[in-house]
Amino acid sequence: MSGPAANNTLPWHIAAARFAFSLLPRLIAILPQRRRLSLGAGLGWLMARMLQKRRRVMLANLRVAFPDWMPVRYDQLIDEHFRRLGAGICEGFWGWFGNLDKVPEYRIIGLEHLEAARAAGQGVILNAAHVTDMELGVYFVSRHAAVHAVYRPNNNPALDSLINLGREKHLAGLIHREDTRAMVRALRAGGVLWTAPDQNYHGKTSAFIPFFGVPAATNTAMPTLARMGRAVILPYHVRRFGTRYELEIEPPIDDIPSGDEVADTRLLVERLEAEIRRHPAMYLWGHRRFKTLPKGVPSPYREPD
Repeated sequence: MSGPAANNTLPWHIAAARFAFSLLPRLIAILPQRRRLSLGAGLGWLMARMLQKRRRVMLANLRVAFPDWMPVRYDQLIDEHFRRLGAGICEGFWGWFGNLDKVPEYRIIGLEHLEAARAAGQGVILNAAHVTDMELGVYFVSRHAAVHAVYRPNNNPALDSLINLGREKHLAGLIHREDTRAMVRALRAGGVLWTAPDQNYHGKTSAFIPFFGVPAATNTAMPTLARMGRAVILPYHVRRFGTRYELEIEPPIDDIPSGDEVADTRLLVERLEAEIRRHPAMYLWGHRRFKTLPKGVPSPYREPD
């Protein structure tokens, strides 16, 4: 398995901290689903009132994405988003530590696109996004294919170890987001790679691509990765309606990779934006998506004088 091992060789103080951090998630994981969701919604209600800085970032993002909304609608969506976020966290704990014989109801629309690529021996990039239910979104698809997930390590080593411990039981591997060679190897072997390249990115493989009408710094590496790994890119969405999950794997977009990484990425961003417009409360608005902008474009996060 590539990626960090959920090992037993951690320094004692990190292992002890990981154990302490795991106690509450393990208790939440044994609750029935409806109780997990209810507890999570309550946690989200609390976060909505405590995380005021994060709430201001969400409001700024929503004003960019939906400039015609009335102010009350922004507040309503942020409150709903926090409730979904809390529920998604608690559901994720079930995925890490719960009874996997009692799987929540779910269906996958478009699974045939994944199966067709695998039958042809072709690698697959599931082009996902940061949404409230992405943790179980990875778990559900891993029930149908061996999935490698691209990840960014948590700054806290005990939390990072705990997260990896929970995720690795479902995955073929975790691959660091900077380890392009490991991604290519997995794809060339016919593997499935889950990645969510939708956040602000201003590295070497970035470009300003319109996102809700604003030129946002965007990672353009996915088409190149598909070409190097001889893989197909499938847009991937995760939604929750009550206790039921719906996952959608879209068909491959024609001519990606075309050799024009910016044009290809623009098509992928357009698919993501369309999904967000359909289900805005499910997207993680707390990230500073418009942090890096071209010169002359005012920051939406600037505090008023």
